[in-house]
Amino acid sequence: MATVIREREACAQAQTLPEVLLALLPWRLCRELEGWRPAQGRIEELRLRRGRRAALTVEGRTCLLDTVLSGDELEAMVRQMCDGSLYAHRDAIAKGYLSLPGGIRVGLCGRASVEDGQVIGVYDIASLNIRLPGRHRGFGALVCRLLREQAGCGGVLIYAPPGVGKTTLLRCVAAQMASGDDPWRVAVVDTRGELGFSLEEPSLTVDVLTGYPRALGLEIAARTMNAQLIVCDELGGVEEAEAVLAAQNCGVPLLASAHGESVSGLLRRTGLLALHRARVFGAYVGIRRRGGGRDYEYTVTDREATDGNLQAGGNGITGR
Repeated sequence: MATVIREREACAQAQTLPEVLLALLPWRLCRELEGWRPAQGRIEELRLRRGRRAALTVEGRTCLLDTVLSGDELEAMVRQMCDGSLYAHRDAIAKGYLSLPGGIRVGLCGRASVEDGQVIGVYDIASLNIRLPGRHRGFGALVCRLLREQAGCGGVLIYAPPGVGKTTLLRCVAAQMASGDDPWRVAVVDTRGELGFSLEEPSLTVDVLTGYPRALGLEIAARTMNAQLIVCDELGGVEEAEAVLAAQNCGVPLLASAHGESVSGLLRRTGLLALHRARVFGAYVGIRRRGGGRDYEYTVTDREATDGNLQAGGNGITGR
């Protein structure tokens, strides 16, 4: 059966928008944002849509601003984010995102150019979703305890819908596992340049592999960096599952995340089901916010409970 545990995010820091982002925004939007105070809530996203009012996501709530940006302004911002060379960032743009310094990820969409079923470019940018990374400590003690109790015999998969805080939780757990009186050697496979944010403290026993394809990063972390824990985000596809299985041959536990509402939903995906059957994860941890703020609820389902439901036909698997 699943166990529900609650935790309060105790160490969210007072936040101002980073300078690297302010340098990219039109001055009139910056002027409006100057009036925002940390006491009003932590800004998680800044959403910009062509011809529509800009909006902030603040602790799960949408707050509309007055500023309306044009398509030319959005295009100019994207060119700045690419240092003037869209070609150099074409692969990331085709996948729908750009990475900025400081762990900032920018989702983008517009008119896609498609060839042989693959997106080869995005034009007429219509929307930007700028996600600001959280910098927290003391959050995720439950996941750390699960990893240590399993003593390297199984990893943990964190699941939740987009925007709940999976990446922030991964960072917090990585920092805690790599610190203290008995730190683990932690390797973070940061494919998109956002997961390694806030892991710069000199005392952390962390190795960050930035920009590596996930399969190669997992292999290097396991075979050459001699990690005791590998951290990566957003598993889902069959190819990613094969990379994880190859790394697991070295016996290194994995802390990862995936989009999903429940364990049953996760295990309907071929790749994640293969990982479960290979006993990669000893526990599945669902997270959700209570009331949209900094109170979190964890739902923990261990491997044995998941196995039992699978043997019963899968209808009873639940992440709640």
